[in-house]
Amino acid sequence: MTEQAVWTVNRILQWTQQYFSGKGLENPRLDAEVLLCDVLGCRRIDLFMRLQQELLPEELKRYRDYVLRRAAWEPLAYIIGRKAFLQWEFKVTPAVLIPRPETELLIEKLVQCCTGKSLTQLEKEAFWRKKAEEAKAAAEKTREISAEKLQNETDPDKAAAWQQEVADREMVAAQAVERAGTSENFANKRTDILDMGTGSGAILLSLLKLLPETRGLAVDISPEALAVAKENAELLGVRDRTWFLQSDIWSRVPVKAQFDIVVSNPPYIPAEVIGTLAKDVQKEPRLALDGGNDGLAAYRKITASLPQHMKPDGLAVFEVGIGQGEAVAALCREQGFTVTAVVKDYAGIDRMVFAARPDSARANWVKELQKK
Repeated sequence: MTEQAVWTVNRILQWTQQYFSGKGLENPRLDAEVLLCDVLGCRRIDLFMRLQQELLPEELKRYRDYVLRRAAWEPLAYIIGRKAFLQWEFKVTPAVLIPRPETELLIEKLVQCCTGKSLTQLEKEAFWRKKAEEAKAAAEKTREISAEKLQNETDPDKAAAWQQEVADREMVAAQAVERAGTSENFANKRTDILDMGTGSGAILLSLLKLLPETRGLAVDISPEALAVAKENAELLGVRDRTWFLQSDIWSRVPVKAQFDIVVSNPPYIPAEVIGTLAKDVQKEPRLALDGGNDGLAAYRKITASLPQHMKPDGLAVFEVGIGQGEAVAALCREQGFTVTAVVKDYAGIDRMVFAARPDSARANWVKELQKK
């Protein structure tokens, strides 16, 4: 790739695809497009409208740097500094594990537990709440204008028209409020969530964004990871409901602190397996990957203190590695959380463990998961 050559979008994508293929990257075309979109500040679909566009020298320089980093197996998310997760983008750095699509299912299940609704339903409600707020503001403005006009209006037809305008606006607002609806569920009660090993904060911050009445404590042993999570909390607008604590598992969590939900996606790769992972995965922080000899070291430490830190109706939630579901469920049962469910991801792989005490309010919900 030389600066003297004329590099159009089409030509540079073709060249990069071939170059990445030679390096053994799994998705050479996709990688090339994602990197170029970041350089050009556009969406992937926009590239097809700009195939003959020539890159500026500074764009070419930046893109060349990106290509060399990706060819050295640096993860895409680290290169562009962000990763899409649900409907948001999270800042990521080499200090944090890159959020995975399968973790989105964990969020979906927890939202269903807390609200009885799907993510799609919540999104619709949020849309109509916004519409209701806009409609109420429009009605109030119309009411103010109408009051001013009516003070000096002598024409009864015009006065009636202004009054009808107010009535119409208020009716629209009332309809929007009705469509927004309300939810009598855990989401309308203050719910305290602990995210153990928060990393980028993708799990906790997504839950706080989706469940407005929740508060959260993000715990991580890495100060660099917590710094990233803090930035993401600001970006998502939930910083005022999030606390951050540098701690090795429970070591610095206050003794009397208790939570409604303890969720964790801890390191679960057996130490001897890490060297066999994809080269780009090996670039992620070892602290977030290494689960000890059998991959269960972090789960043992977390579950050991669950009885102390979980409220009576509390729910424990873990993301797990392949084949670890029943082992993690057993660790929960040993601590009195005897109602457990191992849930598969969309690929049919054990991916999540949910655990509750047998007499808790969430026990029946976990039992329903067992049936699915």
